[in-house]
Amino acid sequence: MSFEGSTQERVYRALKEEYLDGMFHAGMRLDLHAVADRHRASTTPVREAIQRMVGEQLLEAHPDGGIRVICPELDTLAGLYIWNAQHLLGTLRFVDTAMLRASLRFFRDRMPGSAPGDHAAFTAILFRAIGEATGNAEFPGQIQRMSERLHYSRLAEARLFDDSDRELRTFLRNGNIDVRTNLRRRIIAYHRRRIDHVGTIFKELKRR
Repeated sequence: MSFEGSTQERVYRALKEEYLDGMFHAGMRLDLHAVADRHRASTTPVREAIQRMVGEQLLEAHPDGGIRVICPELDTLAGLYIWNAQHLLGTLRFVDTAMLRASLRFFRDRMPGSAPGDHAAFTAILFRAIGEATGNAEFPGQIQRMSERLHYSRLAEARLFDDSDRELRTFLRNGNIDVRTNLRRRIIAYHRRRIDHVGTIFKELKRR
């Protein structure tokens, strides 16, 4: 790998980490030169790293030039919630029940902190674990990519919903119910709530 290529990878990973750490906000315009200065790189590898995130649908061209963090339109956000729900429900058909139960046991003593970023990160890891229980790397990869696209929406959700801990715990309480049946119910309820409140979530996204 060339020096420029290694710099691009370093900047890409750092920029993605900043994105997931909530350093930006939906619709925020990124200054190419400021990013380059912050990461001690020239603008060429920074531009290439940004284009990778554009390809991942995390960033987009700003109407007035430059790049900004994507802030999905209302209908698009609703569509993302619907797609995510359908993908998770479809994934459940292929999971290994024993692997899934083991993953859920792992999460029971590892609930997130109170910060919005903690809930967003925990949700992403929890949903990814459903994909990993299939034994097929394509499932968790797709789930992770969708979690990244929904990351700032989930930060907004955590600011709006004051019962995020309770909601996430319901994914881990199976009792005498089959684990797939419980997760199917929880996935539907989780996403239905967001679709029902998509207008409020959208306003919170635009406000920040």
